[in-house]
Amino acid sequence: PRGVAMLYCPHEHLRETVLRLPPVISHGVDDGYFGRFLWDGCRDYGAALSLPVVLDHWEREDPTAVRQRMRTKLEEGVAILADAWCLGDRPTVAPLSAHSPMAAVRLPWPLCGGPEDPRMSADAKRVQDYLYGEGIEVPAKCIGGVLYLRVSCHVYNEASDFERLAGAVLRYAKAART
Repeated sequence: PRGVAMLYCPHEHLRETVLRLPPVISHGVDDGYFGRFLWDGCRDYGAALSLPVVLDHWEREDPTAVRQRMRTKLEEGVAILADAWCLGDRPTVAPLSAHSPMAAVRLPWPLCGGPEDPRMSADAKRVQDYLYGEGIEVPAKCIGGVLYLRVSCHVYNEASDFERLAGAVLRYAKAART
């Protein structure tokens, strides 16, 4: 889970030098190596407490199969966007075979810009802010004067998420033309 890590230090001399003080000082700082890192006094421990359940989950799942499902969902999602935005057969910066479950998908014309009508980072920020206002969290990036959305896919994403994104971008593009 986010915010959970394990600190292992087998070398006593590092425990009393480099790791002498944690980044956040709280009670327990004078109670030895374990005590100084145990409670920092300003954290939600929900993620740490859920770790046994998360580890049990991944013992039941096949991580390779999960990654493949995520990659397949991304491919399907990019196809939804490419179709809705009429992007043709090259909607991403690189071929999907080169991607993790994340891809930069070009925005529809003329919103995306290009060599004759380059966009800038400020244009990407406007798109990203609009989408955020629509309840969609997706980074917009300007690469070589062309606008892209960096879409990612995880086990919980569904085709409807990509359909919603496609529609929001089309609404933004229509509003930008008027």
